Amino acid sequence: MVCEHNREIKCVCPGNCERHGKCCECVAYHRGKGDLPFCLRK
Repeated sequence: MVCEHNREIKCVCPGNCERHGKCCECVAYHRGKGDLPFCLRK
């Protein structure tokens, strides 16, 4: 699946995540918890 806001980005978040493909929502969620989403991890 691609990011819903930028079709050039492939979403690497696990498919069972409720934020899969919703990059802005995913990053905000993880930043609020003090960790990094899959797309920003090495």
